[in-house]
Amino acid sequence: MAGPMSVLDVSYDAEETLLASQWCAVVAGTANNQVALPAGANAAKFQGIVQNTPAAGETARVRKLGISFAYAHGKIGRGEPLEIGTAAGHLKVAAAGIGSYCGTAEESANHGDRFTMFVLPIELTGTGTTFSSSSSSSSSSSSSSST
Repeated sequence: MAGPMSVLDVSYDAEETLLASQWCAVVAGTANNQVALPAGANAAKFQGIVQNTPAAGETARVRKLGISFAYAHGKIGRGEPLEIGTAAGHLKVAAAGIGSYCGTAEESANHGDRFTMFVLPIELTGTGTTFSSSSSSSSSSSSSSST
């Protein structure tokens, strides 16, 4: 598998020290243009995956779209949807409802492994979301006519 590939990296101020958080998920910080580690599993306001190792107040380069390394919390299968799994910013298979969808696993991983993922942030605010690891989809349409 190819390594990380940026489509969109954005610079933010690190609200806290992220020296040990390279390739971990970060969320919106308390001030504008800040990022911080999540408070816990399935945290909302996912901003992306940190690509560097900034100290507090330094610039954090955050991958918001593209292929990135990340760390697994639990077993993850290739193609599985991902959400924040820990306060350290490690990711787990999304089960979902409310919180942040972080993207999709590009390869399988075991707990603690570094793996590649496709970063695609989507904020989920409702309760009717169901995730499926299936890569196939179907759609139906209906039409009505009047005479």
